[in-house]
Amino acid sequence: MSIYSPKILKTMKLACAGLTSNKTRTGLSVLGIVIGVAAVIIIVSMGQGLKSLILGQLTSFGSDVMSIEIKIPGSDLASSSRSMAQGVVITSLKSADAEALRNKDRFPYIDVVSGYSSGMELATYKEEEKQAMIIASDAYYQGIDTLTVAKAGRFFTQAENDSVAQVVLIGSDIAKKFFGEDDPVGKNIKIKNKNFLVIGVLKERGSVMTFNMDELLIIPIKTSQKILQGVDHIQEIGIRLEDKKYLAQAKYEIAGLMREQHKIEDPKNDDFQIVTMDEALKTVDSITTAISILLGLLAAISLFVGGIGIMNIMLVIVAERTREIGLRKAVGARYRDIMNQFVMEAMAISLIGGLIGIVIGVSFSFLVSQIITYYLGMDWPFVISSGAILISFVVAAVFGMVFGWYPAKEAAQLSPIEALRKN
Repeated sequence: MSIYSPKILKTMKLACAGLTSNKTRTGLSVLGIVIGVAAVIIIVSMGQGLKSLILGQLTSFGSDVMSIEIKIPGSDLASSSRSMAQGVVITSLKSADAEALRNKDRFPYIDVVSGYSSGMELATYKEEEKQAMIIASDAYYQGIDTLTVAKAGRFFTQAENDSVAQVVLIGSDIAKKFFGEDDPVGKNIKIKNKNFLVIGVLKERGSVMTFNMDELLIIPIKTSQKILQGVDHIQEIGIRLEDKKYLAQAKYEIAGLMREQHKIEDPKNDDFQIVTMDEALKTVDSITTAISILLGLLAAISLFVGGIGIMNIMLVIVAERTREIGLRKAVGARYRDIMNQFVMEAMAISLIGGLIGIVIGVSFSFLVSQIITYYLGMDWPFVISSGAILISFVVAAVFGMVFGWYPAKEAAQLSPIEALRKN
């Protein structure tokens, strides 16, 4: 039977008339579906945007980069990270490990090696102060992070690192906060109440994975170890290869050297972990995808709640239109005619709510991406998942049909005589 047949058209007209006559209740039932569909689209969009942002920023470092990170022997990197967050200090990684990796005879495919640590410290200049992230590194760090020094200034040398020179490079935002329009190079700032000579200002970079790179300070690693921290270990070693085709070979041979350096015989007792950029990208991809799916499913609960709302409203509508139902049945309307009318009403509510929810969800997602990009300085991509839109819309329609079935059944089973007696 064609959807344009007189019977179906008549049923659709009756359904629309029923919705029009109950505008307030229809609006309330639509609201639940609107919120549900919009929430799913917004959450999935934000998750996909965050995923694209992080993957894009990681990719910018290059696929030929790998790192050696500290970990507790016998545990995985995640467990070690949790332990370090709780205050456990791992001191197994040394600058000597980074130096050993610079042996060109053994590792001809390694281009740059840099050992470094990071932490938060208070930096001050006159009356201004800033809690800033400090990266303490050797002079080779530029080749790992591809840092660029602005017009004035320079990066520190390895000789300055070896001599424990109290020199610092500052991010552009810190330069503006401390010095305004004045040239910072040649002036002193204090880090942990120690004087440091500013030798360069870093070129503006914006935010990387929610961290503002323009609020960064970089000092020599030995200066940090001996003057600020009183330690002899580092947190990480960055490695850049001449070509990414050496990744597998490098990972195997570097692990061998690290076990020699740390006198480890059983790989199960490794106090380090080698992470390639490809592995980091896969890890981030799987984590962000899982989070997006989980949050999307949580948001979908509101669709279910909206469906229950439709059922409740439709039961009220059926009760109010009992005489109309009795009259229709008295003049020949069949059981399925009544069923079709009220199921169509419920589905119409869901579809209207779904369409409005899609518009709101897409619009809000776009607005948020623009706000984050403009105010936070992050190049947040506007990503809309067509799959999320389709699934949420279909689910809304199905919920309308499912939750509209019971009220429609109640209406269809009414006795015409009893229905006509209702006031």
